[in-house]
Amino acid sequence: MRKLFLLVVLALSVSTAFAGSVTYTDWALWFIATLPGDHLTFGPGETLGSLAVDTTTGSFGAPRGVFPAGTNVWNDRVTVAGDEMTLFSEVVNPQIPFYAFGGFWDFSPAGPGQGLTLTLFFNGDSFNICGNTGTGCPGGVLVPDGTFFGVITTSPFFFLGISADGQSGVAETFDLKGLDMVRPTPEPATMVLLGAGLLGFGLLRRTRA
Repeated sequence: MRKLFLLVVLALSVSTAFAGSVTYTDWALWFIATLPGDHLTFGPGETLGSLAVDTTTGSFGAPRGVFPAGTNVWNDRVTVAGDEMTLFSEVVNPQIPFYAFGGFWDFSPAGPGQGLTLTLFFNGDSFNICGNTGTGCPGGVLVPDGTFFGVITTSPFFFLGISADGQSGVAETFDLKGLDMVRPTPEPATMVLLGAGLLGFGLLRRTRA
């Protein structure tokens, strides 16, 4: 009986439920929906902080499009033919998955462009976004230059991949400002269950001794 109690409590303590993948173009609504998650971001000053990046051509630099002059943003280019891709992950605790991401995307540095494909690795979700307000992205989400786009996912992911796959163009040049990737934080009820599970484990060990 004690074994069953322990297994049930531990299962409840590590479970995290999400209602489904939802896309956002309003930063405030997305941010509220991700509270009280653990937000890892680059913002003012634009440094990676706890985020790690694997990139072909991306780096921090001056904005080349609609973002205000005098601030650093992430400058990047991804291509289909050259297999250029950028991957963002977590550098300190890479074994802890994310469940949300968001940022302000600017496709104007080299014209409106064809858009990006955002892929969540070990999750399988992908989202097409573009800045071409004239034609949009077939089957995707239209994001005007400098507008926020974010997602809360169905299941956790470990890497956010940025590529040009799935788009009709061969390359996409873009700036990214304020990338925010969110991990779950333990809720009070979860901590109570975890504490009860540890207590049950202690009692079980004492009984066996």
